[in-house]
Amino acid sequence: MGNLGVREAGRMAVLSRRWRRLPGLLPRLVIDAREFEPAALRAGGHARTKRAMERVAGAVESLLPGDRAIERLRLDAYLLRDESYTVRRVVERLNDAVDSGKVAAGGLELVFRATGGGGAPDQDQPSKRQARRLARLLAAAASPSLLPSVAELSLVNLRFTSPALASLLGRCTGLEELGMYQSDAGFGAVLDVGHARLRRLAVHTVDEAMYKKLRVSSAPRLERVVVANWFCRYAPVSFGHVPCLRELHLKNKTVYYQEPVRLSKMLASTPHLEPLTLGFSSWRIWIEPEAPKQLEPMFSKLKSLVLTGIFRGCDLSWTLFFLQAAPFLEEFILEVDKPLDAKAPSDIYGEMPKTDDVTWQVPEFQHHHLKHLEFSGFNEEEMHWRIVELVKERAVNVQSIALDDGCQACDVVANEYVLSGGIKNKKPVLLSVSQITGSPPILTLV
Repeated sequence: MGNLGVREAGRMAVLSRRWRRLPGLLPRLVIDAREFEPAALRAGGHARTKRAMERVAGAVESLLPGDRAIERLRLDAYLLRDESYTVRRVVERLNDAVDSGKVAAGGLELVFRATGGGGAPDQDQPSKRQARRLARLLAAAASPSLLPSVAELSLVNLRFTSPALASLLGRCTGLEELGMYQSDAGFGAVLDVGHARLRRLAVHTVDEAMYKKLRVSSAPRLERVVVANWFCRYAPVSFGHVPCLRELHLKNKTVYYQEPVRLSKMLASTPHLEPLTLGFSSWRIWIEPEAPKQLEPMFSKLKSLVLTGIFRGCDLSWTLFFLQAAPFLEEFILEVDKPLDAKAPSDIYGEMPKTDDVTWQVPEFQHHHLKHLEFSGFNEEEMHWRIVELVKERAVNVQSIALDDGCQACDVVANEYVLSGGIKNKKPVLLSVSQITGSPPILTLV
């Protein structure tokens, strides 16, 4: 029953008198405005989102005065472009539920989404007006116990002022998960995050006017960080006190003015990383190859490494410095972009030379813990076979190697690549170590 959404529980409640109290008995309540949009309404997008929020407000008002406390309440709400009355109704009811104990302490998950001029969520420009309205509303209408009870907060397409965002995040003292999706505090702002209970952090940007840098000053329980796309010149994130950070994902489409990032400097305070993902998705490798001894303190516990979005034609021998710097690495995944018929977008790559490459002397060493190598975008060309052989020679205990050409039964369309940055219809080929000795075998997809 705990997996039921509000709409499903409501539909069941109308089938029988015995089930009428079902929605109020759910231990975890999810109210998502996207599920309340009237599909039959043919008017503009704003009318749909407005009607959806009216239904959300009604659902909140009818469900929260239940007989038992809700362990977890997730509310995913639109911020309307022309009024805030509906959102105010929701906030006031949340106040009552938290103050009366109807929602367990620390049991709130809030998602606020800006809507554009047409009403649909604005995927291009963050909304300043709706961010101001939300900040004023929460400052004026939220009870003293509401924001401290927020365990998860996601902000989508919202542009705050620096003081307003700092105030909002500062009042969410119980925050365990924070997501900033195309949301920021204006041009050149520094997002400073320091929460005692924060465990997961995600920052996704698409606009050059967004954060200059993400600074995690003190987050003693932080375990996972995702940063996707940054537009500062230097390292996008700095870490202070993060003793529990285990998982890090950094993905970026480099622009011409960005300097290579020295991982040894950026990750100096993260000695416990286990999975690490570095995504490039451009014609430039944005990290600077370093001597393995400089990275060993940060990579001493690394178990899984994913390098994705490497441009086709890049010599991959430079990736071995990761293998040497991470003596306990067990899984090594390389993903090379599939070939494109069209040129990359000029606004991202226009001032980048396509010949930009990474040169690095291939070191001699032995690795005793690597068990699996996976290579997506593999092509039967000399440089690709070379990196497979180099890894096999150094990883003396490797057990499996997966080679995937990434292009079987899929259309090579530039727009799909730009939007997803991924490879579709993956069909891995598993080869034992003995199979790749000597001449290259003919790949048979399975």
